[in-house]
Amino acid sequence: MGRPAVGVVGASGRAAVGSLLRAGFAAWAVDLFADRDLRRTAACARCPADDYPAALPVLTESFPPGPVLYIGGLENHPAVVAELAARRLLWGNPPDVLAAARDPFLVSRVLTPRGANFPFPEVRPADAPPPEIDCDWLLKPRSGAGGHGIRRWRPGDPLPAHPERWYFQQLVDGTPMSALFLAARPYHALLGVTEQLVGTPWLHAGPFRYAGNIGPVLVNCSKEYVLGRAGRELAEAAGLRGLWGFDYVEAEPDGPFPVEVNPRYTAGLEVLEYATGVPFLLGHAAAFGGGFPLPIPGVVLSRAVGKAIYFAPHRIAFPAAGLWDADLSGDVHPWRLPAFADIPEPGEVIEPGHPVLTFFAQGSTADECRARLQSTAAELDGLFGREAETTP
Repeated sequence: MGRPAVGVVGASGRAAVGSLLRAGFAAWAVDLFADRDLRRTAACARCPADDYPAALPVLTESFPPGPVLYIGGLENHPAVVAELAARRLLWGNPPDVLAAARDPFLVSRVLTPRGANFPFPEVRPADAPPPEIDCDWLLKPRSGAGGHGIRRWRPGDPLPAHPERWYFQQLVDGTPMSALFLAARPYHALLGVTEQLVGTPWLHAGPFRYAGNIGPVLVNCSKEYVLGRAGRELAEAAGLRGLWGFDYVEAEPDGPFPVEVNPRYTAGLEVLEYATGVPFLLGHAAAFGGGFPLPIPGVVLSRAVGKAIYFAPHRIAFPAAGLWDADLSGDVHPWRLPAFADIPEPGEVIEPGHPVLTFFAQGSTADECRARLQSTAAELDGLFGREAETTP
């Protein structure tokens, strides 16, 4: 009996579809874009932005029976997740688990007792503003994703009109990182670590906006133990299953500060797959009763892999041809690292500050990889700058 076709639903399905293909599954997708490169690899349907995400469950009905995997952002829409679960086998955490994992105060209670080994930034309810002390604070939406809505807050700034939708978190300076885990009871493992690109100026990303990953990042045994223990305790406290991750800030000498739990397939997972050759979605399938073997973390290749999201510096009408043309021709191979992905239709209008497309690079070191990503971003600046001159 073959493996089932698995659906991917959410804002942008291309990365998860690729992960499913690398694990040997067929895939289909319902997302906001139905980009050209996604349509080369899987059947897909586009969800109208005005009906997102409520229309997702109904749109899945046009595809064959089988499991469904949700991606970034849907953890903030438990009613949609519940409806998906009522229609199909859900390869993802149910609403009650999502509520626990996304509760910053639960995460604080789990990790704070660990003391200096795993310090946690102080969190406060939005109706209890921080005192005037010598540190910076963030005001964060409880239902945020990808850095949307996060802003700095200082004493005297206005409080939100709906405090139940927000919380305060102490700002920690350092390098933003992401840790990926697999929870398939009784198995729980730290699968890898990547550096995050957040608010990156050369990608025109706004403050706190997620803009990509570079990895894998090798951590020493002590830090690996601390990350692994924190992940295990969070998974047990919230009831997490399958692939999930948390974002943290690496701030020496105090160690990693976790800032947010992502209780589903994470955006940085494909970077680790391309770098290690491990099809991690097999572990996700096993966690939800798929009967598939757990992936064994492989030997990290002697290279770093990076992905970056280019944000529109101004209003763009996407050109008919460009640097990405080679990724829209030839045979599709799920393990080939593309140069570009999430490629829009020609003429599609992209407003300032919105994501345009994703691009990748590899190098022998993270710094070399970052330099190649920056070089590509500069090429895109030149291309889209010229395009802006001819776009009304």
